[in-house]
Amino acid sequence: MFNHKLRKTFSIVIIFCVGLITMAALTILPQVKFDYKFEKFLPPSDEDLRFYWEHTNRFESDNDFLLVGLENKTGIFNQEFLTQIDSLTKVFEAKDYVEKVASPTNINNPIIGPFGVIKSAYIHIDSPELYEKDSVRIFGAPGLVGSLFSEDGKKVSLFLKIKPSDDRKANDKTIQDIEAVIEGFSFDEAHVAGKIKGAFYFIKKMEFELILFMSITCLLLISFLYVSFRSFWGVWVPMAVVGITILWMIAFMTLIGKPINFMTTLLPTILFVVCISNVVHIVEKYLDELRKKKSKIEALTTAFKEIGLATFFTAFTTAVGFLSLYTAMIVPIKEFGWVTAIGVYVAFFLSFSLLPALLYLLKEPKVKGAHGDDSFWTLKLHRLFLWLIPKRQKIFLTVLVTMCISFIGIHELEFNNKFLEDYASGEEMRNDYRFFEDNFSGFRPFEMSLTLKDTTKSFYDFEVMQEVDKIEKGIEKVFGAGFMVSPNTFIKGTRRALKGGKNEEYVLPKDEKELKKVKRNLRRLPKVNVRSFVTDNGYQGRINAKVKDVGGKQMRVLNQEFKDYMRSNLNHDLIEYRITGMPFLVDKTNEFLASNIVYSLTIAFIIIAIIMGILFQSFRMIIIAVLPNLLPLLVIAGFMGLSGINIKISTSIIFAIAFGIAVDDTIHFMSKLRIELNKGKSIIYALKRTYLSTGKAIVVTSLILCSGFLILVGSAISSTFYIGLLVSLTLLFAVLSDLFFLPVLILLFFQEPKKKRKLFGKKSISA
Repeated sequence: MFNHKLRKTFSIVIIFCVGLITMAALTILPQVKFDYKFEKFLPPSDEDLRFYWEHTNRFESDNDFLLVGLENKTGIFNQEFLTQIDSLTKVFEAKDYVEKVASPTNINNPIIGPFGVIKSAYIHIDSPELYEKDSVRIFGAPGLVGSLFSEDGKKVSLFLKIKPSDDRKANDKTIQDIEAVIEGFSFDEAHVAGKIKGAFYFIKKMEFELILFMSITCLLLISFLYVSFRSFWGVWVPMAVVGITILWMIAFMTLIGKPINFMTTLLPTILFVVCISNVVHIVEKYLDELRKKKSKIEALTTAFKEIGLATFFTAFTTAVGFLSLYTAMIVPIKEFGWVTAIGVYVAFFLSFSLLPALLYLLKEPKVKGAHGDDSFWTLKLHRLFLWLIPKRQKIFLTVLVTMCISFIGIHELEFNNKFLEDYASGEEMRNDYRFFEDNFSGFRPFEMSLTLKDTTKSFYDFEVMQEVDKIEKGIEKVFGAGFMVSPNTFIKGTRRALKGGKNEEYVLPKDEKELKKVKRNLRRLPKVNVRSFVTDNGYQGRINAKVKDVGGKQMRVLNQEFKDYMRSNLNHDLIEYRITGMPFLVDKTNEFLASNIVYSLTIAFIIIAIIMGILFQSFRMIIIAVLPNLLPLLVIAGFMGLSGINIKISTSIIFAIAFGIAVDDTIHFMSKLRIELNKGKSIIYALKRTYLSTGKAIVVTSLILCSGFLILVGSAISSTFYIGLLVSLTLLFAVLSDLFFLPVLILLFFQEPKKKRKLFGKKSISA
């Protein structure tokens, strides 16, 4: 009686304390913030990243721009269309958040004469009779087609230089205002692309999908729990434990100032499906003990005693899987790893504090049937066990063939990434970016730093300009760049202005005498911002352009082709160049992933092996336990290679996530097997009891895990889509491996040599 009161009091205290913490967490929730800064997905210690920051501080960011694409299906040279373009341009020029606008209607071909600068417009909006001449001049001018005008003559683009800002709300208002302005006009088609638009829509998607996926996962878990336990308490007790875990973790992240990004958007879904695994195993064992006619306290004690050690190890190994991501060089992935690992431990804590307290205080549930009866699960698992025993050799050979096919697929794996896949979220965004890919030179920024080795020279020296010209031609030839601006742009433009604005005069000065005249008139041209491309000291410069998003793999090929071109054409004693910019850094980051993946998984495998060694004190059992968890990773890597899914930042983490989760069922299985063997049972009988007792929990939890992650394939964010697809497939292969491959390995290799020969025989072993 005394013990009952003590346990009851202790349970009430636990629930009260958990309730207080939960109430505090609820007050923090309104302060949750979302973040989308792609710069954070770059290795902070990388030398190229440090150089990039120095370069942008010296000049300006390569990413603070928006492209506005507009189409008139009857052609550009339509007075109504051009009038609208001009009006739109003037509206944008008046906006405080816009530093500069380059538009078909505000660019001009200046002429420097004896009485000053005459602005000669490329398009005479109010003189349709001049449109034909305007068209000839525009399509004959270097650098305009593919930048501001499409080749088919039906589309134009506006380049908006946006004032840099880290204020998310201000950037959101900028995008909303720009789109509202464009909607006020009647263009046949309009598209906007750029960094702050990507961030605006990405965060909106994250906020929407966080709520959506939490809701769907919640409904899914309720359905699974009801089917499994057929009772109201069997639904709300596990959901309470899982829900409180997620609430605490989101509040914890907010409290320590960590906003939710596309990585941590996955946190609720992952914790939902991971935490429920522990609860299902415990509750299933509790109900099984009640079927043995044990009292409630005896059933609880046995359940937590037998499942406790396995649950501790599963929490530990799952946390290890996520903590292995800490070896990544990318800060958001590191944070995702350790935050999720903490969440796993919080779930473990609540599973062994709140869960037993609730189960103890609740009325003892009514359980149907008796222990070991012919229930649906028992019958199916028993038949499956009897089926696989005589077919163990065939199953083993099937696994070997599968592994061989997987290795073929792994050989086809590629490290590749495209901004069109990673940067754009949703069909609307992808259409916007494709518009510029298909009709112009692209939207991907291309940035290059130039430095003169002799600091006494400058980019206005004749021989230096010749070398910069070679670099420009190389960029155009190799990368197909457009929208290109370099130190030479201003020299050529000034020379053309001095020569009457003729297109054919847009070339470098022919001699020193002409160069001196050009330099004297350089700053007479309107809207010339030389400082953004040449430093005041004159020996540091930059080239900025736009290129098509051909992908990281192809860019590596083009970079090498460009190096070869420069090696044979550039005077390296005079000038040195360095490709930089955000896209270049993203491509480089993806190249680091191979070693990171191998390193992370190696650490995880070693720790799992140590745990198995502690459980069984047998090297052979370590191999038996690790192989079934290696198989799903090999299969999914092969699947990625054969289906053309590339390794990149978003897909690289699935191996650590999947391994950390998938190994849980193996540990539950092996832990139960150890208990049965310690009771003095034979290996075949111990394996049978293990298979029947853990089989249902393994199948149910795996279905929950797979379904939970499969929900993510509905995401408009490609990174989330691939994580959902690949993790759910990995977990599916993992449960098949645990149900078929793991028992076969135990049957074939766990026995002593004399008994093993019998197991290989043709005669079936009845179970």
